[in-house]
Amino acid sequence: MENLKTVKHPPKIGRMSGVMERIDELEKVNKILQKCDCRGDHKGKPKNLHQSNNTKRESDSHRLHSVKECKTVISNQIKRRSVSVKVAFRAYVTGPISNLGDNQIIPFSSVPFDTHSAFHGDRGVFTSPKSGLYAFFCTILVYYEQRLEFEIVRDGNILAYGGSYGNQAEHKDYGSGTTSTIVQLNAGEKVYVRVHGNIHPSSGQIIFQGFSYFMGFILD
Repeated sequence: MENLKTVKHPPKIGRMSGVMERIDELEKVNKILQKCDCRGDHKGKPKNLHQSNNTKRESDSHRLHSVKECKTVISNQIKRRSVSVKVAFRAYVTGPISNLGDNQIIPFSSVPFDTHSAFHGDRGVFTSPKSGLYAFFCTILVYYEQRLEFEIVRDGNILAYGGSYGNQAEHKDYGSGTTSTIVQLNAGEKVYVRVHGNIHPSSGQIIFQGFSYFMGFILD
């Protein structure tokens, strides 16, 4: 009978990708260990049989100190990665909004995405969880025969204007307007969308739900 030869199949691309990612992670850990000099370089070295007890205790103490430093470095690395999670939120108007007041902050009650629980939908206010450069976008859809001018505001200072104007002609189309801005924020500063002055209808359904949203995220 012919000898059966074992055929070695090349690993799948997906598996190789996972292996490479694991190797990258191990290399990162190794670099951290090298920085704090706790790789266990003493292993494999011949022991000095005449080493005094005092010298051995000093060596063990130094080694223990190195291990503690190593754990501290790794712990700090983990904390830095946790803090570096990007800030972002997305919120929508959940129902028709009527009877807006002058300079009224517009609520966006539905908040399906918020990495830091920083946006309060019922109040319509985003509070910056950390300092950085942020981008904000807002779109407002109004009912036909309605108009609304709005603005993105940081702690009372206007950053951007927008306007939505419904068609009053025969087709009676809804009106949509979008505005955006980029701004440097300090931790704790507040950003929101409000009516621009008194440019809004005095009554009736004004803002249409679902298509009216406010979103923002940190750029750095």
